[in-house]
Amino acid sequence: MLAQPFPASAQSTLRFGTVFSPTTSTYLMLVEACRRIEAETAAAEAGAVIIDIRTAGEFGKPTELLKLVDNGDIEIAYTVQGYSPARFSASSVMELPLVRRTAVGGTRALWELYESGKLDRDYAGLKVVGLWALPAYGIFTAQRPLGSPRDLRGLRVRNPSKTVGRAMAKLGMVPVALPLNFMGTGLKDGLIDGISYGWYSSTTTAGADGQPVMGQLKNLLDIPFSGPVVMLAMKRATFDALPAPVRAAIDKHLGKTVSLAIAEERDQAEEEVKRRLAGDGRHAVLRFDPAQMADIREELEEVYADWIGGMADQGQDGKALLDAARKAIAAAEKP
Repeated sequence: MLAQPFPASAQSTLRFGTVFSPTTSTYLMLVEACRRIEAETAAAEAGAVIIDIRTAGEFGKPTELLKLVDNGDIEIAYTVQGYSPARFSASSVMELPLVRRTAVGGTRALWELYESGKLDRDYAGLKVVGLWALPAYGIFTAQRPLGSPRDLRGLRVRNPSKTVGRAMAKLGMVPVALPLNFMGTGLKDGLIDGISYGWYSSTTTAGADGQPVMGQLKNLLDIPFSGPVVMLAMKRATFDALPAPVRAAIDKHLGKTVSLAIAEERDQAEEEVKRRLAGDGRHAVLRFDPAQMADIREELEEVYADWIGGMADQGQDGKALLDAARKAIAAAEKP
């Protein structure tokens, strides 16, 4: 049940809805940041704040959290931008296939685009409390081999977002809309052949029969196919109404600082899981050679063109945005 509407008092309480379990590393990092904000504002006159951060489902379903912020039912939400593709269309540049390898590269580029004003339409009426890209997803199957791009054709894959779905279809895959918590059942029942998902997340997300979803997978294609953009959002009017010490503490301990810290932690976790799975004898970690990757990139040129065209329909220069994103990513991911 949701808490009562936001109370106006000397001690503000900010309700913070997330999608995490209590032991998730990202959740623990956010809890730590919230406690630092509380401690810093406790000594400020009329500036004390309590942040009531909750785990998945306590304030609402993952797809509902941003709407709850809009309605004033909670004050801060963690949301995957793919849940609201029309609202965050410019930011979806970071979801395009093969544009980036790492969470850190994507996150640094996102903040550069955001701070330069290139994403202003996406965040109208919102205060960005956190903004980062998750590591680029691989493509994993339960049985189907993935030795060449031809093996992708006809592959029924759980589709994580509209942007990714277009890329999948262009490469011959069949995107299947399936809620995250049904991936395990979908694999078990043969509704899907595989998923495009994170390496670490596949080892922590519940699958069928009490095992993580990675326990149902065998062939793991190490390709930086795509990864979602996530954010911590407040209603701008709610943030602006907070006492100055609270606003300053939120900007100091969340915002860009925590976004980059989370991105770095996620990249490290991805690489550790890749190494472990490659050596466990139960999974086959596969990679396409440079010529095969060149073929895939050529196939995906139409996807980039379609995305640029969609942005033009909204009165935005998608080519300039994609060029700026690629330039920022290249600088961030420089060896």
